[in-house]
Parts: sequence; C-alpha cells; structure tokens
Amino acid sequence: MVIEVSKELDVVRIGIDRYSLKTGCNLRSIMDVSLRVIKEPRGFIRIIQCVMAILAFSTTAGFSAECKFTIECASDKPNGIKEVEYEFGYPFSNTKLSVPRSCEHLEDPLVDLELPYDLSNASEFFVATGVISFLYTLVILVVYIFFHQTYTNNTKIPVVDLGMTTMLTVFWMGGSSAWAQGVADLKSYLHPDTVFKFLIICTSNDEAKACRTDEDGSFGLLNGSLILGFANFILWAFSLWFIYKETVFHTPEVSDPSENQTTKPVGRV
Repeated sequence: MVIEVSKELDVVRIGIDRYSLKTGCNLRSIMDVSLRVIKEPRGFIRIIQCVMAILAFSTTAGFSAECKFTIECASDKPNGIKEVEYEFGYPFSNTKLSVPRSCEHLEDPLVDLELPYDLSNASEFFVATGVISFLYTLVILVVYIFFHQTYTNNTKIPVVDLGMTTMLTVFWMGGSSAWAQGVADLKSYLHPDTVFKFLIICTSNDEAKACRTDEDGSFGLLNGSLILGFANFILWAFSLWFIYKETVFHTPEVSDPSENQTTKPVGRV
C-alpha cells in the first residue's frame, strides 16, 4: 500500500498497488481521498447539519414529562385527598392514567383511563426527518471525502445531491411547522386542567370539592426541539446555494473548442 500526503496535508491519496497489479483495477482512479472539502462551505455545513439533526430528533424522541394533580373530596369523607400522577412521552399517543371512580370509592382499585389524543403523526415525522438527514449527511460526506474526483467529474451526482438537499429542506420546513402545532396541542390537551373534563369525579360538583393541578409538566426540551427544527430548515436552505454551484445548472459543461471552430472558405485566386 502506498500513501501519498501532500506538503500542505490538504489532499491524501490512497492507492493499493498490489491489488491493482493482480486485478488490473486502478483503485487510484476510484478512491481519491480529499480533506480539502471539509474546509469548504459545502463540506463544513454538512458537518453542522449532521450535529444539528442529531440534536433535533434526540430531544424529541427522548422526551418524557410527568403531570400531577390532587382530588379533594368533601371534608366529611375520611382520607378525602387523592393524588394522581400520569406520564407521557414520545410518540405521544395512548396516554393513560389511573383515577378513583368517585369520592365514595377512594380506597377501591383505581380505574384506568386512556386520553383520546394521538399526537404521534407530527412527532414521528419530525424525528424521521432528523434521522434521514443524519444518515444522508454521513453518506454524502463519505462521497465528498473519499470520492471527490468522481463527484466533480460526474455531472449526475451533484444534481442528485441538490435534489436530496431540496427534499430534506422541504421536510424540515413541513416537519417543524407541524411539530410546532403538535407541541401547542400537547401542552393544551395533556394539561391536568383539560384532563379534569374527562373525570366524573372532577366535573360532579356534589362529589368533589376541588381538583387541583400540582404539576403540569416541563416542556423546555420540546421548545428546544422546535428551535433546532427551524434552525435545521434555515441551515439546509442555506446549503442549497453551495450545492447548486457544483451542478451543471450553475456551470454548464464546456464544449470542445474544436467543435466551435469553422473552416474558412478558400477564396479564388
């Protein structure tokens, strides 16, 4: 194996001479490693996109919160206070809690209740966009670094890169907008004050004295995921220009000068 390193350490070329001699395949022309692209905006932005995508989908997929409220029955009831806790998290569907049937049955086994809210579509699309973006940035960085000559010489690869970047930009815009509405619905629908509407023990004035919210959950992590989502959209939209510059749409293929030359007619003497 021969490794050639330039004096500036910008370009590293890897050639496998023994394999080339045995198979006749010139790997130098296939694999040509270049670290120079990392210093260019096209490659540097990809690294930032990779990190931002991980942060965006991990803050959503790893989120969970706990809410707590207290049911206070009439003062003439023994042990008339009951605390209820319920937890919810990604993908934000099938949220369940256990509550007493009535103030007369506080000591009886609790009744399981499932809230009729399913917010999984927006959250799953947002996480899927982050995962796909993360995987794509890894793949395209491998192409940039290990096959930069192929990327430069093949006019189709930059066009595919531009198309994928455009698609993921649209995904980030749509996913972040949908998830912003999803977070707003999540804060509203899963708040204990909304849950009270589904509890007979809380809505019946003659049985319960009060249903009081003790803890309504912390949504700081989800607010951060929204900021990361729209930041990803801006970042991917910004990178479109640098990908576009590598395509034939920005720099058309230069035709052979010999084809443009015309033969001067020979005049009569």
